[in-house]
Amino acid sequence: MKKLSLLLVLLFLFPIAFQAQNVNTEKSVVDFKINNLVFSNVKGTFKAMTGTLHIDPEDLNTSTINVCIAAKTVNTENEKRDTHLRSEDFFYVANNPTICFTSSTIKRAETGYTATGKLSMLGVTRDVSIPFTYKNKTFVGEFKINRTDYHLGENQNPFVIGTMVKIKITCVVP
Repeated sequence: MKKLSLLLVLLFLFPIAFQAQNVNTEKSVVDFKINNLVFSNVKGTFKAMTGTLHIDPEDLNTSTINVCIAAKTVNTENEKRDTHLRSEDFFYVANNPTICFTSSTIKRAETGYTATGKLSMLGVTRDVSIPFTYKNKTFVGEFKINRTDYHLGENQNPFVIGTMVKIKITCVVP
């Protein structure tokens, strides 16, 4: 009975430990890589991630991910290219300010976990699965998308810009 009382007191006093936590915007980032002219790659990042993350390895049914990044933060370390990526040809950030992922299920996998959910970008929402690890309050997931599924740069020559984008999400909670 004493253990149960202590547990209830702890749950009442410290509920944040058992709830979704806000993403640490300063430490969270999305990295991407896409083929350019078949023989090279363009690498870049997005920052300004917001949202909540709750991973409970003991009860994955209560685990959730709900995060967004600011599309205007795209950075390939080439200002001319970044300006073009923010234009109507690609992310059209004036009309599409965020790229968001919301999980529907989180399951244990062979080497960590898999989050399945909806990725929304440019007014298109598609189902994706993200294999990930979660250690020390840090989510690290990697997956690929076909950029044309989201109408991202759909008028661009696929010889010049590849269609598959490799994405790595690092999401840190306090």
